[in-house]
Amino acid sequence: MKKTLTIAALALGCMSATAQDTAYKITGTVPADIKKVYLGVMTQREPIDSVTVKDGKFEFNGTRQLNEIIYVMTPEGNCPVFNDGTPVDLNAVSNTLTGSELNKKLYGYEQQLDKYNQQMNKLYPEYMAATKDASAEGKAKAKELEAQLNETWGGKKDATLGIINENKDNLIPAAYINAVAYMLGYDELKKLLPDTAPYYNHPAMAGVKRQLAALEKRRPGMPFTDLTMNDTEGKARRLSEWCGKGNYVLVDFWASWCGPCRQEMPNVVANYKKYHEKGFEVVGVSFDNKAEAWKNAIKSLGMPWPNISDLKGWQSAAASTYGINAIPANVLLDGSGKIVAVDLRGGDLGAKLKEVYGF
Repeated sequence: MKKTLTIAALALGCMSATAQDTAYKITGTVPADIKKVYLGVMTQREPIDSVTVKDGKFEFNGTRQLNEIIYVMTPEGNCPVFNDGTPVDLNAVSNTLTGSELNKKLYGYEQQLDKYNQQMNKLYPEYMAATKDASAEGKAKAKELEAQLNETWGGKKDATLGIINENKDNLIPAAYINAVAYMLGYDELKKLLPDTAPYYNHPAMAGVKRQLAALEKRRPGMPFTDLTMNDTEGKARRLSEWCGKGNYVLVDFWASWCGPCRQEMPNVVANYKKYHEKGFEVVGVSFDNKAEAWKNAIKSLGMPWPNISDLKGWQSAAASTYGINAIPANVLLDGSGKIVAVDLRGGDLGAKLKEVYGF
């Protein structure tokens, strides 16, 4: 079973089922200490049903949309199945599943991916403990565990992409594309979503299509779109004051309340200092809604570049203009104002700027 999928994740970008036309029957066996089993669907954050386990057995019956993805949820994890009309029996003790060929194949993939979940579940508590150790040994341990976590997550991502690409002739990608969609660029995601694919119109693809549409607004090769917002002094400024003027510009979308943004900022500062004399500029576009918090963060993080915001939080004009649905995010513009790269973080930002400036 997949151990890391949360109920909240089930709701990522999916449309409500409108045709409650296919009956399901899901039976199963769970370890003796499990007293209740829940049923979830991608269209709702909360479970749609629950049953009390009796002698290690449970059973669900109901009607949902044909081929909707249903999750059997236990304290040990969540198991997805397609509601294709064939009864399903899940044995969480022996890790077996009977049902349609599609669901048996899906369960096999869940077993393959579970090794990554198990490894991440083991490493993460160790990593969090190490981060609380301020000693040199603790810092070294945290760095080592972070690298292992990143390697494990990268392995899971690659394995998930492999599953998707192996199954473009059936519905299985509908169960997995959401897990990787927000880590892919426009071209990568576009390849996973051909309009001829059997899963293209599956309800689970609604969020993926929205993400693709968002990425399309800032895909490499497009010219930048101008924005007008106030600077920290309350003066209206336009991106076009800096962009398209002959120098490379990083338009950096962030907020003072965003932890990952603050963690990334020293990297942006270091690259700014390294390349600014060569013409490199950064323009910060904040998703803050409190002016003082925004200004204080600029000062404490040492951000010497122009900063603008409309102080509307997620209602910022930048969100709709550039398809920003998560931060930190950025677009790198060349001297003509054309987007050449997006979402450059960590070593990727330095590597791209080294490519541009030659050092």
